[in-house]
This record gives sequence, structure tokens and C-alpha cells, in this order.
Amino acid sequence: MARLLRAALLLALAGGCKPNGARVSDVVDVTPPSGEVYPEGASDFTGEWVGESAGIFGTLSIQRLASDRYYGRFVSEDGLIRFVCNLRQIRATPPEGGAMLPSNLVTFQWQDGRGGRGGGYVLINREGSALTGEIRYGGLGPLDFVRTDAPDMEAPADAETAEAFADELDEQAG
Repeated sequence: MARLLRAALLLALAGGCKPNGARVSDVVDVTPPSGEVYPEGASDFTGEWVGESAGIFGTLSIQRLASDRYYGRFVSEDGLIRFVCNLRQIRATPPEGGAMLPSNLVTFQWQDGRGGRGGGYVLINREGSALTGEIRYGGLGPLDFVRTDAPDMEAPADAETAEAFADELDEQAG
């Protein structure tokens, strides 16, 4: 009986390990792609963004702190998930050469104030209207956001139109 118990314990421990001996619960490293400098100029990540972080729908607000630093705050739609991010814009060499400039890539570290911590990266599209990337939270999860305060979005004329506009955005995001 003791042999059977010992064998079961060894199998349980082995099941919690990857082939290289690392624990399944080990933090997954996020490897960002290379940043790119757009010909239109430096990418600006500031603004209000709506989308998903690791499958959780919510709003990401980003403010500039310095030329290459940002502060981000994510709040889930139901308000139960919240975290803050320290974002750093990566510099890259433009295709035509010259001095390094701010790219379309930021890397970040996040924390939720309850012991949850991780990292990740975000790329902004050429138009400055969408973010995509990955977040580490014990595993990897996708980040996908669209800007809600984009300059090319027309402002609704009245409150009724604004509500219809918001409903349309919700349908597109869902």
C-alpha cells in the first residue's frame, strides 16, 4: 500500500512539471516583436481604449508621463478586475536610417494591488486606432483594444444618436 501511495505521489508531482523540469505554474516570459517607426511620425498611445485583456472585456486608459513613459489603468466592464501598468515606449531606427525614434511598441509591467503581477507588450497600428499584444498573467493572453476617442470618429449630434453610436460600438466589440 505504501508503494502505491508513493507511486501516486510521484506521478502527481511529475504531472505538475514540464519535460525540462520547470513547474507548470512558472511565469511565462513575454517576448515582444521588434518595434517599427512609422513614416507618419511617433506613435501616441494616450487615450481611452475599449477591448479585451486576456479575454476580459473592459476599458484601458493611457496617460503620458514622459517622452517614452506612460501610465495605464485597466478596468473590466463589471468593475471586478482592475490593474495598473507602467508602459515604456521602445525606440527603433527608422527604415531610412538615422537616430532612433519612438516606435509602435510599448512593453509594460502590470500589478493589481492584490499580489497579481506580470508583463507584456502592445503594438499600435499605423492609424493609431487599435492596439494588439500579449499580457502575462501566469500564462499568456491576448490584448486587443480599439480607441474610443479617435480623432476621425464623428461626434454624435445629440444624446439619442450618442446612445445608438455607443450600442453600435458595443456590438462591434462583442
